[in-house]
Amino acid sequence: MHKRGLWRLIVTFTVPGLVLYTVFVLSSFAQGVQISFTDWTGFTPDLTYIGLDNYLRLLGDGSWWRSVWHNVALLVVIPVFTLGLALLFASLITRGGAGNLRATPGGDLYRILFFFPQVVPVVIIGILFSYVYASRGGLLQGLLSMVGLDLLTVVPNGPLGNPRFILLAIAVAAVWSSVGFYMVLFLSAMGRVPDELFEAAALDGAGRLRSFLHVTLPLIWSHVQTAFIYLAIGTIDSFALVAVMSQTGTAADFGADVMSTYLYSTAFSLNSQFGYAAAMGTVMMLGSVALALVTFRLTKREEYEY
Repeated sequence: MHKRGLWRLIVTFTVPGLVLYTVFVLSSFAQGVQISFTDWTGFTPDLTYIGLDNYLRLLGDGSWWRSVWHNVALLVVIPVFTLGLALLFASLITRGGAGNLRATPGGDLYRILFFFPQVVPVVIIGILFSYVYASRGGLLQGLLSMVGLDLLTVVPNGPLGNPRFILLAIAVAAVWSSVGFYMVLFLSAMGRVPDELFEAAALDGAGRLRSFLHVTLPLIWSHVQTAFIYLAIGTIDSFALVAVMSQTGTAADFGADVMSTYLYSTAFSLNSQFGYAAAMGTVMMLGSVALALVTFRLTKREEYEY
């Protein structure tokens, strides 16, 4: 194809997408940053610029820092357990290891079963786990009853009514809903690893664990890295699950407030402080970008070709 014709093709397919992205995404970000420097309530036509007052206010807002701490806790638990379980299940289903180079029988069925929660809306997952944790008729209560225990005795007020357990309960729901997607992602990456490498490892006496650590994991590391960043950014949000599973009150009433729920309550409940909420959103956006950059930097490894 002629060079000029190639550029026309590239422009034809890229410019419309860039225009839409600029209008609906970048302009929204810019507008949000602009509002963060004002005291706008969201319902008045007037904007009064107050400089960095909203950001300085954040520094002394104890509720904001509590929500940040809750996000940090979820950021440690959810990605670690989700990706850990996804790698475990993917390595068990696929091949690898001396005497076990073939994939596990019924692997396609396992893919479907594990991936199924991914197609369920997050709101439905929140409602589902609310019933699982219910003190009367819930699945968890039923399991404890089989061993002669009562849920309210083990966890006073239930997992979703106890500030010490609600974040853990939400994290369990988040892990359950996400692990299947990343398992399928890792299975796809593992399927590209040549059989010859596993055979060579088997000849050296490597079992499944050593084959995974020294053959599979280095070759799919870029997928693990990308999955962690994607999951971590999603964990910073965590709005839907927290909003649904914090029962009928606000998330703060149950000790489960995160940055996104505190932002929402600030914008729509606390005298409609849109300017202050926009400052929170800007900080969350910058935090997500910083997290991605730091993660890429800290997890950078030598690229392997296969």
